[in-house]
Amino acid sequence: MNRILKPLVVLLLCSGSAIYAQTSDPPVPGWVAYQPTEDDLRCANYSKQAWRVTLNSDNSSIMVSRFEDNTRRHVIAVRDGRLVGEDHGEWGGSLWWISKDGRRRKWLSDENVHGFVKTSAGVLVIVGLAHMGTNHGEVLQYVDGPVRKKRVKMFADLGWAPNAFVLESPDSVIVFTRDGFVRVHASGRVESIFRRVYGLVYPNSFTLSPTGVIHVGMRHFITRLTPSAGAYKEEWFVPANCAQFAVQDYDCVCGAAAR
Repeated sequence: MNRILKPLVVLLLCSGSAIYAQTSDPPVPGWVAYQPTEDDLRCANYSKQAWRVTLNSDNSSIMVSRFEDNTRRHVIAVRDGRLVGEDHGEWGGSLWWISKDGRRRKWLSDENVHGFVKTSAGVLVIVGLAHMGTNHGEVLQYVDGPVRKKRVKMFADLGWAPNAFVLESPDSVIVFTRDGFVRVHASGRVESIFRRVYGLVYPNSFTLSPTGVIHVGMRHFITRLTPSAGAYKEEWFVPANCAQFAVQDYDCVCGAAAR
């Protein structure tokens, strides 16, 4: 009996991607389930295609589009003007208040700004940087007032650089950091939700459905995290026409010929 079972176990382990594909419904048409190996993830690091995920207008399903890394400037309206934040990676960032007529401005921070979100705690600014030995992330709180008193103050320490964030409710924001997902409460408390280091596949976006299902966009793959018994079930997907791939000339090339 052992002689029969042992090869069967090996067969099941080696064909994990095919079994996975049969038991996981893809989040969008034209995609298939795939369980990547370490070699697959290294290949994805070189991929020239990255995927951005968003929710449709009624939050009932996700949409996947090609990600273009060109959002370096963020703007949000405030009582008497706007906040403008920029993110230039290792070259630095900035945060300014600018009056409605554009004639007055005040510098607020030199952090790399990833975006703004309005909550019950006011306007929050998601900042941080991951570059070489640097990896930090914070949430700053905008403090309104006369021009000379406008400022930002530390609201929450994320511990790691942010990849993306979503407003969960007026009282909470979900931030996807380099170390995983955290919930930032209106009190400033940071709660770890799910630890996941995607590393070389460079996640760029995520969605949060009304039922708590998370989809993550990244190089080559998207993943789905489904709440289950206080944890998350993680599933990986690739385009059906790219279920076979390999590194060629510093690119992750799709197609059977790539093998």
